[in-house]
Parts: sequence; C-alpha cells; structure tokens
Amino acid sequence: MNKLRKLIIGLVIGLSLPALAAIPYSYGQEQTIRLDGNAGGKRFDGIGVVNGGGATSVLLKDYPEPQRSQILNMVYKPKFGASVSALLVEIPGDGNSTQGSMPSHQHVRGDLNYSRGYTWWILKEAKRRNPRLTLDGTAWSAPGWIGNGKFWSQDAADYYVSWLKGLRNVYGLELTAIGCRNEKGADYDFVKRLRRTLDANGFTNLRIHAFDNWNAGKLNFVKDMASDKELRDAIDIVSGHVFYQGIPVSAEEKAMAEQLGKPIWNTEDHVYRKGFDCLISLVECFNENYIRYGVTKIVNWYDIAGIYPLEPYAEDPPTVLAYEPWSGHFRVRKALWGYAHYGQFSEVGWEYLNDACTDLAGGGSLVTLKSPQGDYSVIIETKDAKEAQTLHFTLSGPLSGEDLCVWHSNEQEQFVRLNDIAVRDNEFTITVAPDAVYSLSTTTGQQKGSYSAPASRPFPFPYFETFEQYEHPEHYGYLPRYTADICGAFEIADRPDGTGKCMRQAVPAPTISWAPDWKPYTIIGDSAWTDYEVSADVIPQSG
Repeated sequence: MNKLRKLIIGLVIGLSLPALAAIPYSYGQEQTIRLDGNAGGKRFDGIGVVNGGGATSVLLKDYPEPQRSQILNMVYKPKFGASVSALLVEIPGDGNSTQGSMPSHQHVRGDLNYSRGYTWWILKEAKRRNPRLTLDGTAWSAPGWIGNGKFWSQDAADYYVSWLKGLRNVYGLELTAIGCRNEKGADYDFVKRLRRTLDANGFTNLRIHAFDNWNAGKLNFVKDMASDKELRDAIDIVSGHVFYQGIPVSAEEKAMAEQLGKPIWNTEDHVYRKGFDCLISLVECFNENYIRYGVTKIVNWYDIAGIYPLEPYAEDPPTVLAYEPWSGHFRVRKALWGYAHYGQFSEVGWEYLNDACTDLAGGGSLVTLKSPQGDYSVIIETKDAKEAQTLHFTLSGPLSGEDLCVWHSNEQEQFVRLNDIAVRDNEFTITVAPDAVYSLSTTTGQQKGSYSAPASRPFPFPYFETFEQYEHPEHYGYLPRYTADICGAFEIADRPDGTGKCMRQAVPAPTISWAPDWKPYTIIGDSAWTDYEVSADVIPQSG
C-alpha cells in the first residue's frame, strides 16, 4: 500500500523513479497558501551575481569562439541557463581584491583610457544578451593617487564619475545603482559628496546603496539616517553583505529601513558549497533573504571562474569553471541551476506577493512573485524537510488562471521539467519531496540550455610569446593572453627601444588595496607543472 501511494504521488508531481525512492512513507499534514493578486508586496529588484572582487573572469577574454559566447550565454542569456537579472561589477582599481587585480582607467591623476581591462566587455556582453539586466558597481581597490592614499575623498567621487562617463559615452551603458566602497567601513561625508558629484555630472537618476559591509554593526548607520536629512537623501538603498551566511538584518533595522522608505539589498552573499548542496542553498539564500529580512535584491559572489585553479575560491562559489582558454574546455556547476530556478521565472519589477512568502510547516520555504500582467511564479525549496509535504494553493484577485509549468531539481537531476499542474476552480495542489527545489509558473519558454565543451588539455608546452601579435592592444584590453595579474597591471605596450611590443607593469605607485598587496606580479601557465624552465628578455626602466 505504501509503495502504491508513493507511486501515485510521484505521478502527480512528475518525479522520476530514483526521486520516488527518496520520498518517505509519511507525508505530514497539508499546508494551505493563499495567493491573492491584490495583496500587494515589495518590488522585486532581482537576483544575480558579482563579477569582481579580484580578476574573477580574466581568462574568459582569451577563450576561443564559440566557447566564450557559450559560457556567457549560460549565465546571462534569458531563459537559457542561470538567466540572472542583476550584475554587480568591481570598478577596477589596479590593486589585489582577492583573486588578483584589474587595470584602472586612471593609473595616475590625469591619465584616462577606457579600453583597459575586460570589465567593459563583460558589462557590454551581459547587457547585450539581456537588455533588462540591471547593472551595479563599486570599488574594492583604487589607484594610490586618489586622496593621496585616502579613499574617502573628492578624488574617489570624481574617479567614479570618470568611470561612469566612459561607460556611458564609449559603451552606451548605464548603471542602475552604485556603492560607496566594498566592505571598508562607512563615511557619511563621502556618500553625501558622492551624491552631489553624481548630480553635478548628469547622473541624478543613479541610485546609491550603502555601505556594503559584512561585519557586526554593518547597518548601524540606518538609525542616523532618521536625524540626518542629507544622509537620508544621499542613500537610496540600505545595503550590506552576507545576511544568509553571516550576521543577519535585525527586526529593528528592517523596521527602520521600511519606515524611511528605503529598500534593503544584499549586495554580496556567499554560498561556499559543492554540488547540489550549493544549488539548493542558493535558493534557500534567495528565499530567506526576503522572508526573514525583507531584502529585495540579492547578488552572490561570483559568476564565472576564469582564473587559474590555484587561486583562492576557484571552484566552489561560481556557476561556470573556465580555467582553460587554450583548450576551450569549461564546466557548468550544479550551482548554476539554483539561479535558474529564480532567473527563468521572474523579472526585475515584479512584486513579492504578501502572505505567499513563507516558511513551510515541514521544513523549507517558498516565495511567490507576481508580474504586472498577473503571471506568477512560486519558488520552493525543501532543504530542511524530513518528509514530503502537500501544499494546497488558493487563488484570488488578478492572477493568471493558466496551468503552471513545474521545474524540479534534486541530487540526482537538476532543472528538469515535470508534468504541468492544472488550476481548477482557482485551486491547485502539489506534493513536494524533501531536499528538492521546485519552480511553478504561469510563464513559458523556460529551457535547460547546454553545450558540449571541448576536452580538457594541458597548457601548451613549450610556450613562446613575443607580444607582436597584438597589432591593436586596445582590442585586447591591453592584457596579454593567459596572464592573470595578482598585483599591479601588466599591459601590452611599445618597447622602450621602439623595436616592437612588450609586456609592461603600468602601476607606478602602491594602490589603496582591498586585499594584501605585495610587489606587482602576474601568473601564467599550469599549476601541474613540476619541472620547467623559464627565460625572458627584460628591459629595466628607471624613473
């Protein structure tokens, strides 16, 4: 009898036979969730990824086509892979920011070059794939000339504006928001100065989030916003880091932000887990950030691991591993499909549906998002559940009456479409297994995108580089193939003797570094090498 009951329930929710075997025989009581299209709710500002916090994707630029485009499609193309709706980038600053450094557009005061590095390219390619993608940015490190070594300065505000002008005038891109500085405290005078500087330079619509810290007391500034009008007007969004993996938003802080009319954003969370555990934990992170703390936008560090695997955090956080531009090999992690369970079923500008974002009685959680047109999606995770649960939904108000598609992930299979659910008399029911993720939606067009990547091959050996192949260095961001700068900026340049090109370290003074900085250096090669010889022609320069 128990086996028959299990089979019937499995057929109802479309589970495969391996998934059926994992369902316990006890099913618990039914939980009813009311979906009221008139209930209202906070605006959904997106879920997404960070590109930065070091040169996280520096090797991606060196991938051949079509693999380079395929990797980008897996993360940014709508209704294909992760389909993220938000991207936050590091504004490059020449200094080490965890996984290396990215070249600044202003190495020194008065210098200006909007072709350096690959961040412009990432932003352009991501936005080209999804024009609705929201763009955000902030600095980790910064050139040493800023504020004579002090970041919180007018120089830093001007530095931001000069970068934004390049983004607008050269690449035709606009940020939707900008931070003050990543995880380096709070400075009230600076955020006020930044607001005035943005307004004076044609960026009045650009919102500021603050202060993007992760430690205890990271939201202490919110109470001061009530009594400081200029501070309150300067900060459009209350932001912090690691609410899921770290110190959460308190009930008092949440209430104060709501009273001020300021949304709360989680501008960097971390899910350092492997396999399916990472996938389901990402969905739990997204759900809990809203249910617990009222957070309406969550971005996780980080998107694409285009780095050498010996670097820190090279495998567990990202969605795609892209270590080998010489072979074109890449690997999609299960984590990517955690983003897809949100990204392919929602858009920025939808709203969270009040009373339909909740914990599940038997463990896990669900969030409901509604489109302006009345479509809706329900994202469910059952990470903490011990047994299957039956969820009964009732509908009222202006919500679509269409059947719902159902997409499912568990340890055995990820992002698989199950049987649709029919809505009858404004009601529907689903039984969900423990340790699983479900996305139910009246929207259509979802797919599990995939590509066949070339086989992995070792770094080409022996390797020889003259730097003469870069006839137009600006087309490469001035970055030689296969190099990953850790400190400083190593760029393609004309040789001092005028007889060709070379690689030159271009940062003249210590940076205001976010992470430990040593002497400038870059890496290239294969971490598996154990016995090798290196030779180079070196031209020392004085001054």
